[in-house]
This record gives sequence, structure tokens and C-alpha cells, in this order.
Amino acid sequence: MRTLLLVAHLIGVAAWLGANLVQMVLLPHFASREYAVQLAWTEASMWLGKTYYNAAGALIGLSGVALVLHGEWGWDRGFIWLGIATLTIGGVVGSVVFAPLMGRLRAQIAEGSPERATSTRSTIRQVATLDTGLIVLTMIAMIAKWAS
Repeated sequence: MRTLLLVAHLIGVAAWLGANLVQMVLLPHFASREYAVQLAWTEASMWLGKTYYNAAGALIGLSGVALVLHGEWGWDRGFIWLGIATLTIGGVVGSVVFAPLMGRLRAQIAEGSPERATSTRSTIRQVATLDTGLIVLTMIAMIAKWAS
């Protein structure tokens, strides 16, 4: 049971981290394309935010709780609370920061405002870098079992 829960947990984390990395790498690539392509990429990224990331987060959260309930570590471990904090921060940042930024980017592309779109992409990239760094830090904490 533990192995299956851990695999599910790792799939969720890989989905979140992998999507972040792909979007960070492809964002500048699509920024240099014609507006229709930029708009399509932005809308695909918005879809990821509404569906894909939520599914990954749900898988991480449910499998993480199940690992604690059916595993050898309790709620008193620091790395578990860091994981909960990271998942919560990721959800809040997704809905409060990324969703509005992506909506703004879509509007800027649609109205043909390349300078404003460039600034918004820069902000998105900075926030994505912090989000990705937090995921990696949490992975290190989980692997090393910080505060256990």
C-alpha cells in the first residue's frame, strides 16, 4: 500500500514540477510567435491552471495524507508540514497570482500590446521560478526527512 501511495505522490509532484518547467522553457519560445500562436499558448496555459494543476494538487494532497495516515511518519514531522505549506501556497499562487496574470497576458496579446505583454511574461516567469524553487526545496526536505 505504501509503495502505491508513494508512486501516486511522486506522479503528482512530477506533474506539477514538469508542467512548471515546460511552461518556463516554452514561454519565451511562444512569445516570439505571431499573435494567434501566442494567444493559443496562453489559453492552453490557462487551461492547465484550471484543470491540470488542480488534478496534480489533489493527487499530491490525497496521497500525502494517506501516506501519513498509513505510514511511519506522523503529523509532528517538519517535512510533512512543509509539504502541506507548499501545496497550499501553490494553490493560492495559482488562483490569486497566475490566473489574473494569464488573463492580463491574454488581453494584452489580443489587443496587440507587445511591450505590456513582455512585462507580464517577465512577472509570470519570476513567480514561476519561485514556485518551482519551492517545489524543489520541498522535495529536498522530503527526501532528507528534515525535522523528523
